Amino acid sequence: MSATLDPGPPTGSIQALEPSLTEHIADFLTETRPSDLPVETIEEAKYFLLDWLSSAIAGTATRAGAILLAHAAEESGRHSTVIGLSGKKSPRTAAFTNGALGHITETDDVHRAAVLHPAVVAIPPALAVAERLAARGIDLLTAVVLGYEVAIRVGEAVGTSHYRYWHNTSTCGTFGATAAAGWLLGLSRQQMVWALGNAGSLSSGLWEFNEDGSMAKHLHAGHAASSGVLVAELAARDFTGTRRILEGRRGLFAATSADARPDLVTAGLHRGMQRYKISECVIKPYPSCRHTHAPVDLALDLHRSEDLNPAEISSIEVDSYQATVDLTDNPNPSHEYAAKFSVQYCVAAALALGRLSLQDFGHGRLWDPTIRRLMSLTRVRVDPAIQARYPAEWCCRLTVTTSTGKSYQRFTSAPRGDPENRLSLEDLQEKFRSLLKGTRFEGRSEELIQRVAHLDSLEDARLLLSEP
Repeated sequence: MSATLDPGPPTGSIQALEPSLTEHIADFLTETRPSDLPVETIEEAKYFLLDWLSSAIAGTATRAGAILLAHAAEESGRHSTVIGLSGKKSPRTAAFTNGALGHITETDDVHRAAVLHPAVVAIPPALAVAERLAARGIDLLTAVVLGYEVAIRVGEAVGTSHYRYWHNTSTCGTFGATAAAGWLLGLSRQQMVWALGNAGSLSSGLWEFNEDGSMAKHLHAGHAASSGVLVAELAARDFTGTRRILEGRRGLFAATSADARPDLVTAGLHRGMQRYKISECVIKPYPSCRHTHAPVDLALDLHRSEDLNPAEISSIEVDSYQATVDLTDNPNPSHEYAAKFSVQYCVAAALALGRLSLQDFGHGRLWDPTIRRLMSLTRVRVDPAIQARYPAEWCCRLTVTTSTGKSYQRFTSAPRGDPENRLSLEDLQEKFRSLLKGTRFEGRSEELIQRVAHLDSLEDARLLLSEP
């Protein structure tokens, strides 16, 4: 007996269904044009693209970066640039490698409420597809803005409980990568829904990597970026996907969150908005987990203003929110990557050295006896009042007491790099130059700064990273 396919519900009933969240997103994406974006939003896209580029280039000079580049070198393709390799690769290989490279040094941007790193999941797929299509620079920048928008909205909506086990950059970032790639590919509304639906099925990324400091975190960004390209390319060929992947009874929110806010996905979302989520993002001035940055800012302020003698410090208290404790309360990091996720190390190094740079995470510095002593004196606690302000604000109070009986206290609700305390373009360019030092791109810093500055006027996005 031959099998009979289930024809599904009548066509009319499908049309009568309440639009899903992904259908609302698809409407927004397919209706938006570059001319809808305010001039300041385009400038912000260039600002954050320059920051991502410095992080990706810095990543090429690391051990993990060398492994990623060796892997990419063996892949075939002819359209898209992999940072650090000559020749071209497939858009998916480029998106994967560039996404992972940008996440290695912990210098890539952050969105506070969504608790994710949008650049590494939005920019690599946008760049890879734009190069394949020889798209205009303004189209690349528009795709970046839209990728940020979707990733951040899903990240805000998934709730804080998701972040306990799931890495939002990977799980929610996949949707942003899909939005960026799908918009450039000119997907129809239905195709965009399918692509977003399949993005949710591919979203993944668990925090267990932080237990032993493995390289998996870099994979999270690369996988999200390349998955976005994959599902967008498949959707362009009419590969179907589910329409309720976010709010469905077995969708992302139900499976991974106890406090999801589905309404936040589409709140105020419409073509021609005057303010986009990219404007809310944070630049990281220090190469460590962003949850360490507020206490580092305060430690550096104390170092500068009070001229503290590290030998006289008798106790250090960090009062913050729960995520700081969960992810960075590590009093005894044994390797460089663990130190980036140790608030004890970051604060101790800032107090002892008066700075916190990439070079300060080297193995030799990690065992510096002065820093180790200060780490042993550092206690990290959750302050209920500070917790109540998270994740909209990533606040911290730092109290340092000395053996002479003096006590110094500092508080911040907006560490350097936050929108309320944003790095100037000059500061960002200086960060760019510093991260290119020691890489094969060191001599091209000024050239690349200028290329990004004029990206919106380029007729061909391939010119952005072309060899001089």
